Amino acid sequence: MTRKSAELIGEENKKSTKKEQVSSRDNNTWENMGLMFYYKSNDINNEIKDMSFSGKAIHPELEKLSKEDDKLKMKLQVMQTLTEATIQRVGSFEKAIFQMNKGLLHVLNLINQAPEGKISTRELLRIINSTSMHKYLKEAEELGFIKRYTERMPQGQKGGVMIMNSLTEEGRVLLKLHDELASSSRESRQHQ
Repeated sequence: MTRKSAELIGEENKKSTKKEQVSSRDNNTWENMGLMFYYKSNDINNEIKDMSFSGKAIHPELEKLSKEDDKLKMKLQVMQTLTEATIQRVGSFEKAIFQMNKGLLHVLNLINQAPEGKISTRELLRIINSTSMHKYLKEAEELGFIKRYTERMPQGQKGGVMIMNSLTEEGRVLLKLHDELASSSRESRQHQ
């Protein structure tokens, strides 16, 4: 056997003993983690049992958590009460939703009434006589009630392209629901 091959065999033996040391350390680490998890879970179970017998939490951080939970519950209760009061004042949940989205519905109605069911953004804002209604166009597009696309300007007009707006199927359904609700509320007022 040559000296070089003896050195290689010696290095391989060193590597194998290192691997065995590493694997035994890994096993010890996993065993320690398992024991730590076991004791930690027992501590948590004991704390839960202790909390069930006494009115106060053992750890102040747990008490702080319960106070935050109480605050959250109170906020939810207040919002629920306000929501119910609003719905009672307006008449129905659907009516309240449509009432809060008047501007959006107005823009959708104007697009729906346009010739061929499409209208340019410039023309729409001119009809409304407001440039602040542009936010409703963006919102309607994000919600999927309208689609916006570019179209070439008609012959004889200045400019290259214009942004056109038209209703999607969801937008038509929304307007139909709004019309149905409005007609049913008119009928109920007539019967009274």
